[in-house]
Amino acid sequence: MSEARMVLEGIPGFVDATIESRLDGGLASRSYRVKRNGGLFVLRIDKPEAARLGLNRAAEHAVIRAVAGAGLGPGAVYCEPDAGVLLRPFIPGRPWTRDDLLQPENLVRLADRLRRLHDVPFAGSRFDPVSAAMRYAEQLGSDQARAHLQRLRNIHASVEPVEPVLCHNDLVCRNILEAGGPVLIDWEFAAPGDPLFDLAVVVQHHDLGNDLAGAFLQAYLGRPPRTGEQARFGAQCALYRELLDLWNLRMRDL
Repeated sequence: MSEARMVLEGIPGFVDATIESRLDGGLASRSYRVKRNGGLFVLRIDKPEAARLGLNRAAEHAVIRAVAGAGLGPGAVYCEPDAGVLLRPFIPGRPWTRDDLLQPENLVRLADRLRRLHDVPFAGSRFDPVSAAMRYAEQLGSDQARAHLQRLRNIHASVEPVEPVLCHNDLVCRNILEAGGPVLIDWEFAAPGDPLFDLAVVVQHHDLGNDLAGAFLQAYLGRPPRTGEQARFGAQCALYRELLDLWNLRMRDL
């Protein structure tokens, strides 16, 4: 808590803010719920692991501004990318679970939210799953990791590039809040990319199965998928599977 207290004292207007609780900040950061003048906020402070993961906090801040400008989430109250500090409003809501994703009506609502996100104008460096996989494989240094990397490269090379759109790229259920509708949070991996990769993360990370995967894709497209779209979605699912397996290996290696 002392680190968070020192950071708050350097943020204009937050010297007297109260740190209410420690939140789950994940591998790359520590997060705290902060109260000031009746308002609630989340303070995130990077750990050294953020740099090892290749997280670009300046790019993340640009995404947060774009998302806020489109009315899809709150903007940052304070951001210092070089120091790894972000202060944002606290969003009251319940994190989704896999059970939420097993409900077809929720997938329809999430598909609508993703269409809106993918329509947000944004110019930035394209998300490169190969570079992310190379980073994880190099840090692991094992034959198993290199095999995952090679399979991912082969899949990526087989997919015809499409016009990139702003994607979240980390749509695990804890990054979706039920707050009068699905609200997306945690934009640290967000970048322009293939929109079907966002759908693939939802499907593969939570093992939704073929029927729900097909319903999700159709809800997103607003019509039955064409053969090429179905094939591209399948490739993105396979690509994310390899990336996830690498990530899980890396987590076990810590």
